[in-house]
Amino acid sequence: MIRVLIVDDDKLARKGFISIMPWTNHDMIVVGEAANGAKALEFMERHEVDLMFVDLSMPVMSGMELLQVTRQRFPGLRSVILSFHEEFENVQTAYRMGVLDYISKVRLESEDDEQILNRIQQQMTGEKPHHSAKPPAVSAPVAASEQDVCLQEEEEWRGLEQEWRSHYWLYNESVFQRLCKRTVEAKVSFRRLEGLFMRVLSQMETVIAMDAELRSDANDVRSAVEWLRDYRKRVYAHVAASSDFTNTTTSILRAVLFIREQASNTLHAEDVADHVHMSRSYFSQCFKKLTGTTFNDYLRQERIRAAERLLCETNQSIAWVAHAVGYNDSKYFSHLFYEQTRLLPSEFRAQFHRGEE
Repeated sequence: MIRVLIVDDDKLARKGFISIMPWTNHDMIVVGEAANGAKALEFMERHEVDLMFVDLSMPVMSGMELLQVTRQRFPGLRSVILSFHEEFENVQTAYRMGVLDYISKVRLESEDDEQILNRIQQQMTGEKPHHSAKPPAVSAPVAASEQDVCLQEEEEWRGLEQEWRSHYWLYNESVFQRLCKRTVEAKVSFRRLEGLFMRVLSQMETVIAMDAELRSDANDVRSAVEWLRDYRKRVYAHVAASSDFTNTTTSILRAVLFIREQASNTLHAEDVADHVHMSRSYFSQCFKKLTGTTFNDYLRQERIRAAERLLCETNQSIAWVAHAVGYNDSKYFSHLFYEQTRLLPSEFRAQFHRGEE
């Protein structure tokens, strides 16, 4: 059993949290509770604790101070934080310290308790998600169908989580737009997505010296995704204004900007490597690792994206568009365009204009 300690200065909140959560369904047992960080440390000196749920705002010793101390004194202890929305900065700091998850007190009543503990248990044990709640009082076929839907939604979430964590979306516009669309259309909880974005931002801050906090007025999936769109734009503006070539991530982002500017010209990997002060071989290695694609494939994608814009925004001939994005042979351009979009340039333009009608 996973031994749990609840640390919160609000006695009623502690008792309520202990009583409403389905601990035993997830191999957890509450072994104690404490009103502040100091009392929590006293308890842990005398009792074994595997998982701590800790409120960030407490007298005597705050949750943040407690996390700092336990990180040194109890390295095997895992933690989940309890917070209100206005504590975004502290939540992100806590994620940097290795906490598993956070639970918003504001939305606790509307969240799925089983899902919360299921996710935490999974991170504690490394097991795949399981559904240990008592089966609903419905016929077997309906129950099986509901379970299939839950498993499908969980699988969809894991796919989204993996893609956001990969950071390919930061470098590749097509990947980013597709991922934003999938996230908005998916059946994911805002709280869960919010936690993921906070972890992503914390990771980004370690490689890009730019502060970013998820704004507190983002209150649903769509507004959170829109916030991330704005954050990505600010990252590129920050990189464009920087003269630092010692950071690999920044250098590859600068390379992406250079490729966008020069995509319609004759462009080789050596040119871009020189622009970001890298050797060709090291540049190619770093570019593939961070963007998930080779330089030549990336350049081709950028040219096709530029062609899509020109096809939509102008009435120029296909040959003119091909030349404008760096291809002198319109037939070869049409072949590449079809490979990426499954449409010929003329079909793409016609489809766009039909959508405007």
